[in-house]
Amino acid sequence: MNGTLFLTGVTGYIGSSLLKKWLDDTDMEIDLLVRSRRDRSPGERVLAVLEELYSGADSKALMDRIRVHEGDVALENLGFDEETYSDISSRTTRIIHCAAAARFDLDIEVARKVNVGGTRNMLALARACGSLDKFDYIGTAYVSGMRDGLILEDKLDTGQEHRNTYERSKMEAEKIVRGHFGELPITVMRPSIVICDSKTGRASDFNGFYRALRLYWHGLMKMLPGDPACRIDLVPVDYVTDAIFALSGSEAGIGRGYHLTAGADRAATLADIKELAAEHFGLEPFAIIPPEHFLAGLAARESELTDDEKRIADELKLYMPYLSTKMSFDSSGAVKDTGLEPPPVGEYFGTMARYIMEREPRGPA
Repeated sequence: MNGTLFLTGVTGYIGSSLLKKWLDDTDMEIDLLVRSRRDRSPGERVLAVLEELYSGADSKALMDRIRVHEGDVALENLGFDEETYSDISSRTTRIIHCAAAARFDLDIEVARKVNVGGTRNMLALARACGSLDKFDYIGTAYVSGMRDGLILEDKLDTGQEHRNTYERSKMEAEKIVRGHFGELPITVMRPSIVICDSKTGRASDFNGFYRALRLYWHGLMKMLPGDPACRIDLVPVDYVTDAIFALSGSEAGIGRGYHLTAGADRAATLADIKELAAEHFGLEPFAIIPPEHFLAGLAARESELTDDEKRIADELKLYMPYLSTKMSFDSSGAVKDTGLEPPPVGEYFGTMARYIMEREPRGPA
């Protein structure tokens, strides 16, 4: 691939992996849209990402192919002045829009500002680009909301309800993206639950699944509310990155949507994950209890809970709806058009467990 890539979401887990892939496997120059945060400038945030991705390497040398732009997808013209916006649109040949407000507990209008408004702003940039080869939109498989059965790659709004504002706003954003099929060279890609790198075990501290395993390792999670038969669609970030790279370079994917998911035949059940966790962490298995029993128990003990217990309980309640679903994701189109299949979680669960235990060797109290 040649030309210039404009990438959003680079400080996130998938976005950072995409940056590394494009640095390693292409000669493209890369423009990054990054917000300032606390006491870190956009450039400092990107350098921190590179230092994590390329441990022991000269991260500053990698910046030669990177231009970091302070801005925000939620702002008109991404927060750029007219000259910067014109310069970027004149050079950009490929866009990957990965940035999103991924919290489940945001007010709907806050979620829409980033996920819907930000997507509109990125599509406006795409329309302004004179030499655009591709616009890749990274969505989520969970736009499916509270549906049951097999979820197809080409289905979006069937009138389904959603579990949270993240799902709802991402569905609304994808509708806008699909409305530009035919006008722009767009591919929609929907990952499911991205948990770690299957080769290194590297995971994101912001990933709910990873945080749950850390709690289990430290003896702070003895039970999960859910259905043992529920299929949890888990995929490693290296598979998602390789699939995005393959589809990004394929004209066959233009005007199509794909699930980057484990799929109906490879998704593990919650009972499978329970056994894998016990095996690889060497601990007693956590219990799987009906959600209504979990909530009743919390209510009965509400006055006795410590602040840490309340925090853990609140987080489990956010993810609880995903532990009792009766859905699976069709990923046949992605497998066909990439030639890639995600590994079953059992093949790399031990690698992720070792990553957690080596980073936090204290173990359970």
